[in-house]
Amino acid sequence: MKIQNTLTILTITLFSISFNAYSKAPSKEVAACNEAVNKGDSAGAIKLAEGILKKNIADHEGMLCKGRAFALDGKVPDALANFEQAIAATDDTFVHTITYILIGNLYTRNEQTAEAIASYKKSLAICAKEGNQTYTPINYNLMGQAHTQAKNLEAALDNHKMSVSIANNDNERADSFQRLAKTYNALGDYNKAIEYQIKVAVMHKKSGTLTEYADASLALGEYFFNSKNYSEAERTYEKLAKFGKDNGGAYYEAR
Repeated sequence: MKIQNTLTILTITLFSISFNAYSKAPSKEVAACNEAVNKGDSAGAIKLAEGILKKNIADHEGMLCKGRAFALDGKVPDALANFEQAIAATDDTFVHTITYILIGNLYTRNEQTAEAIASYKKSLAICAKEGNQTYTPINYNLMGQAHTQAKNLEAALDNHKMSVSIANNDNERADSFQRLAKTYNALGDYNKAIEYQIKVAVMHKKSGTLTEYADASLALGEYFFNSKNYSEAERTYEKLAKFGKDNGGAYYEAR
């Protein structure tokens, strides 16, 4: 499922940020455990985590890694138990912020929307208390994503709009605009979908990757087509084909 892929990528990103920008460098064992999870090696990660916890039963990083490994295997109760133990094992509010997001992601994958939202709100409350501006928009977008999965599209819009209003940079704004465009498209409000997707395309053309711009243009063409504006859809796809020839050949043209 696409939402699972998104959450997996976000989880890896969250840990990269947490270990490189906010927390002390992890031990070699913890780093190896997290790398195993990032590569999808749940069995290897669990073995490494158990080694960490054998040395220190209260090591919250080992608990987090073990929980993430169980999550890879879809073992929700085991993953939740380790995440909750990690929260109890440390007073570090940043670890709590991340762990509540992980719990929310786990509930979202399991289609337990109410529980997911409740966990994201716990993370959001810590962000508000600590002045953590990095994870505040992330939490709002994740709540929006959970609502989207549950077909609560108006609630999804509210959360994505909130994320836009507090975004820290153009990358975050582009991500939120893209989510808004997809949600409006799902609601059948194609004019709004086009409005926001144009913003995404402009931002990615200015500072995004070639793939991001190609994907944004492809989505824009789709929304024009859905709105029955076939001439604009055709024009958008023709521009994308030219972009493909100029920048990446068959790969971008095929997209």
